[in-house]
Amino acid sequence: MKNYLLGLIIILAATTACAQNNKEEKQEEQQAQQVQQSKFQEGVHYNVVSEKASEEPVVTEFFSLYCGHCFQFEAYLDTLKTSINGAKFEKSHVSYIPQNDSLQGVAIVKAFVMMEELGKMPELSKQFFARIHLGEEPLTDVAGIKEIFEANEVSSSEFDKLFANKSINKKTEDMVQLWQDRQIMSVPTLVVNDKYRINMGSVGSMGELIELTNVLLERKD
Repeated sequence: MKNYLLGLIIILAATTACAQNNKEEKQEEQQAQQVQQSKFQEGVHYNVVSEKASEEPVVTEFFSLYCGHCFQFEAYLDTLKTSINGAKFEKSHVSYIPQNDSLQGVAIVKAFVMMEELGKMPELSKQFFARIHLGEEPLTDVAGIKEIFEANEVSSSEFDKLFANKSINKKTEDMVQLWQDRQIMSVPTLVVNDKYRINMGSVGSMGELIELTNVLLERKD
């Protein structure tokens, strides 16, 4: 009987210790989150741009194929995507570049929508970036856009059909409206959960950007 009671006491003590350890670990995690949240301040590191957050965690990169900094940021996207705790990653094209040609700004957004529609976004966006930022010939009109599509097995007639497609036009309009709704003033810019716009100039490294992104992904308010 004594041995039984002794064994029971040891088990209960061990269980209590485990519970206490789990409680301490949880407290440490909460304290770490509080430290992270206090490190990043609204109005400095991020701004609220929507009253309602997305139902599922999502990180959206607003960018332009005409943007040199966006071109450079491409090299870091794989690191970002694998560091956001399984959240969905999306890209959305702005239309205000080139600033002196609003028609071409909308045309390049439509080209991006078409890339996604065709399932050719990764390879085509790389070629657009290369043509615009590394090529000798500038991309200034729809004819130049069409050339790149045709070089990637999209026929002239298929391009024309997609370019005039009502669904493509509607998605283009929605994408143009989205960057305005999210108050995008420079690119690249990340928006977390459709609600928190990160002020990219406020972070000093990729590690800090990832840390801030994950903090905002955990926000419940």
